[in-house]
Amino acid sequence: MHILMIECNPNGIAGIANALELGHDVTLVSADPDFYLNVSPLAKAAFEHPRCRVIKSDDAFVIDALLALAKRLHAEKPVHGVATYSEYHTVHTATVAQALGLPGMSVEGALNARHKHRTRTKLAGSGVRQPRFAHVSDPQQVEAAVREIGFPCVVKPSDGTASLHVLHLTNEKDLEQYLAELAKIADYGRGVVRIPDILVEEFVEGELVSVEACVQQGGKVVNLGITDRALSGFPYFIEMGATYFKGHPLQDELFAMNEKVLTHLGVDFGFIHTEYLLSQDGPVLCEVNGRLIGGVVPSLMQLSSGVDPYLEVIRQALGETPEHPVPGDVVASVRWFGSPVDGTLSKIDFSQLKNLPGYHDALSYRAPGRPVSRLSKSNFDWLGHMVFTGDSREQVNQRCEAALDSIHLELAVGVAK
Repeated sequence: MHILMIECNPNGIAGIANALELGHDVTLVSADPDFYLNVSPLAKAAFEHPRCRVIKSDDAFVIDALLALAKRLHAEKPVHGVATYSEYHTVHTATVAQALGLPGMSVEGALNARHKHRTRTKLAGSGVRQPRFAHVSDPQQVEAAVREIGFPCVVKPSDGTASLHVLHLTNEKDLEQYLAELAKIADYGRGVVRIPDILVEEFVEGELVSVEACVQQGGKVVNLGITDRALSGFPYFIEMGATYFKGHPLQDELFAMNEKVLTHLGVDFGFIHTEYLLSQDGPVLCEVNGRLIGGVVPSLMQLSSGVDPYLEVIRQALGETPEHPVPGDVVASVRWFGSPVDGTLSKIDFSQLKNLPGYHDALSYRAPGRPVSRLSKSNFDWLGHMVFTGDSREQVNQRCEAALDSIHLELAVGVAK
C-alpha cells in the first residue's frame, strides 16, 4: 500500500518507520524535512529507506497547491491512504483524502475541530459546558473582548497548538504585553501561516485531562482512555507531564460528553484528542484536536494497551478497522523537562534513572552543542522526556516526580544563541 503523509510530528516519525517495516510505501510531503532530521532519532533511517520518498514543498500548507501535488503523486503511483500526525495539517489531510476518494474525516468536521472559534460557536447552545468566550478576527478587537470577558481570562490563537501563544491574563499590563508579542507572530514556522482569529475565554479553574478516542468510519465514537496533565505555572500553559490510564472518577461523564462533542462537530473519522477542564461544576470543554494525541503519549498508550496507535492511524487511513489502544493494568506516565536558562547544551545524563523502579526510557531532544531556550512559553521549549510505568496512576506519578531530580543537565550559559 502507498501512504501519503502530509507533514508529521517528531514522535510520529515512528509511525512512518512502522509502516515501512510492514512493507508499505510512504511519501512524506513537508515544507521542511530537515526539521524532522534535527529532532527525531528515527528520521534519518526512515528517510533513507528505499520505500520512503520525501518531497520538500514550500507550498505544503497551501491547500490548492497541495491538492495539485497529491493528484500528481496519485497519478504516478496510486495512493491508498492519506494521514498526518500534525495538528496544523488535519484540514489539509481531510481535503486531500476527500479529493482522492479515500477514507478520512469530513472537511467540515476537520475545520470545526481545527479552528477553536468554530468549535465554540458550533457547540454554543448544544448543552456542552464551555467557558464564556469572545471571538475576534482582528487583533485590534482583542482588548475589547478582554473587557467583555473580564480578568482573569485566557487568550489563544484559534489555530494554535502545543500551548503556543496561550496566555493567562490577570491585568492591563499582561494584556499590553500579550498584544505586543502577538503582533510579531505571522506564522508558526514550516510554512504554517497563522490566521488572525483569536479567542478570549473566561479562566476555568480545575484539573486538565483529555479523552482519547477513535471515531470509526461512519462516525461511531469509541472512547479509549483518559490522559491527565501536569502543567507549568502561569501565565503560560506548558505541559510538563501526562499519564494514560482507565478508571478516572469522572470517566463515564467525560466519555458521554466526548461523544456528544465529536458528533455535534461532525468529527466523523480518526483518532481524536479532546481536552477538558474539571471545574467544580463538572467537565468543561477546553479544545478538540482532530488527530492522535501528540508528544510521547502514543507510546504511553502502547505500553498500557499493547497496541501501537501510530500504526493504527495508518491502518485506519488505509480503510482497515483499527485496533483500539484501551488502557490495561499497566499505567504509563511521562515527564518532560527543560532548561532553567538560555544557553548551549553541554550534556544530559540519564544514567541515574535506569535503576529506578518502573523506568522505561528517556530521551533528549537536543544534541550537545546546540542552543537551548529557557523553559518558559510553550511545549517547544522541552529538552527531553522520561517515561515510567507503575500499577496505578498515583504510583507512577510519584515515580516520575521523584525521578526528575536524577536527571543531570549541564549548560554553557552566556553563549549567544
